[in-house]
Amino acid sequence: MSNQPQAAAGPKPSVFEGVTVYHWLVLILASCGWLFDCMGQRIFVLAREPALRELLGATASDGDVKLWGGWATAVLLIGWGTGGILFGMMSDKYGRVKAMLATLVAYTVFSGLSGLARSGLEFLIYRFLCGMGVGGMFGAATTLLAESVPPRFRTMALGLMQALSACGNMLASALSLGITPGTENFWGRWSGWQVLFFVGVAPIILAVPILAILKEPEPWKKAKAEAATGGAAKKVGSIPDLVRHPRWRHNLIIGVCLGLAGMVGLWGIGFFSPELITTALKNRPIQASEFSKPGAVCIGLKESPNAAIVHLKALLSPDVVRRAEAWAAQPSAFPEELRVALLNDLNRLIQDGSLYEAEAFKSLSLKKGTQKLVQLVQSKGEKRDVVFLNRQLVEQVFPGAVAELLRTIDKSKGRGTFVQDIGSLLGMLTFTFIAARFSRRGAFLFAFLFAFVAVAGTFYGLKTEADIYWMLPLVGFGTLSCFAGYSIYFPEIFPTRLRGTGVGFCYNTVRYLTAPFPFLLGWLSTMMEFRTVAVLMTSIYFVGIIALLWAPETKGEPLPEDDSPLPSPAPSGRA
Repeated sequence: MSNQPQAAAGPKPSVFEGVTVYHWLVLILASCGWLFDCMGQRIFVLAREPALRELLGATASDGDVKLWGGWATAVLLIGWGTGGILFGMMSDKYGRVKAMLATLVAYTVFSGLSGLARSGLEFLIYRFLCGMGVGGMFGAATTLLAESVPPRFRTMALGLMQALSACGNMLASALSLGITPGTENFWGRWSGWQVLFFVGVAPIILAVPILAILKEPEPWKKAKAEAATGGAAKKVGSIPDLVRHPRWRHNLIIGVCLGLAGMVGLWGIGFFSPELITTALKNRPIQASEFSKPGAVCIGLKESPNAAIVHLKALLSPDVVRRAEAWAAQPSAFPEELRVALLNDLNRLIQDGSLYEAEAFKSLSLKKGTQKLVQLVQSKGEKRDVVFLNRQLVEQVFPGAVAELLRTIDKSKGRGTFVQDIGSLLGMLTFTFIAARFSRRGAFLFAFLFAFVAVAGTFYGLKTEADIYWMLPLVGFGTLSCFAGYSIYFPEIFPTRLRGTGVGFCYNTVRYLTAPFPFLLGWLSTMMEFRTVAVLMTSIYFVGIIALLWAPETKGEPLPEDDSPLPSPAPSGRA
């Protein structure tokens, strides 16, 4: 052993060393492409239920809507997988920027057309075509970013891109607070869900800076030039090459298993949080805070000749009616005891048998959705639909006195998915920190275990509106954190000539494998409790956990090429 002192190590280079304005522009535009892609995904999640209730017609039950919701999500995922593979190959053959532009046009145009759908089948077709564009953007944007920025900045840039995608989800959730999806005739003859899909066209303006600023990365140009002279042994974007080579085939299988766990957890369970909110709140009693004008109810009971009010008056407790009419005869400060008694009696009526009688309500102009609910109750008569109809009848018999539950549910969905997306952002940032500081495999293990506990616990235990605001952030944190890992890890396990194809295959082929799960959730929900099905399906996270046993650790390793050595078993300490 030498006794000479070792040279002191120099200061560790900054992660931002060598980062230019152009690199920041690539990060911004790639992030915007994926951010608006995710906004479109969230718009679909929020609009799915009200869209299908309207398109399927009056006799569609809750189970029917969930079943078609599962189908709609399944075809979106199939389109996503198809687009991911095709645009991934396009990215390798013709360039990252061209593929990114094509996917942008596809997902924006078909989002708008989804709002014009006239039937459930037409809606499914547009969701498939929109899914093709959605699927291609991730692969094109991540490979462009990974190959354009300096190596030390790559992990942070890719993690930030994925984390910022949560802002797209939050933007859609915020939009839904102003454009409530379940509102009839929100803008002229267009319902709220249709207007939301129309808003999804706006990001097409991003095509201008993409064309004007972005250029193909040098590693892609080099790989394409080498492939042009390398013969059949080194094809660009070749799926057979990806499958034949033992190292890339091994990495492909690992990537698919990791992707499947997160994809099913998100699209097969986590993104059904709006339906969970409906399930939790649909049959809840009128809350004291929702009973804002009890005096109007009392005056209506005493003075209105409306046949619907006469009908409800006959069903209310005679003592409550007598006290209400006495107050209406000499209005003063409203007594709290009467308010409580009237609220309890209205809730009793809502929870009992159907309040609807055609003769009593024929003079009342019921909302279109309520008319459809009347037909549904008359054809199937499920208890939960009867209670929901009764609530709407009370709201419309005494307009303004009782808050509209459907609007409350829509608002709760918007706020709930917004806080879920805040959790998603924090989850992806946390994953990025763990992956950069410790290891990629450790970050995935943490993400999958957290998601399993959070998703199962939430779908079992969310019962009240208050639960929404602390449980859904946990769901978002768990289900989306691993997606930061996909943007970091997948480009690190394939060579340049196959990177777009490999990333697209891992991230999007699993859509085909995931597609049956939303349908399975909807189908099983027609036979057993929706909550129970969702909890059972969270076991999918163990597929990812088991795959980690064979996953290569890429922390500190350069992007691989065909002739590069295998990653070392232990991380080298470089980010």
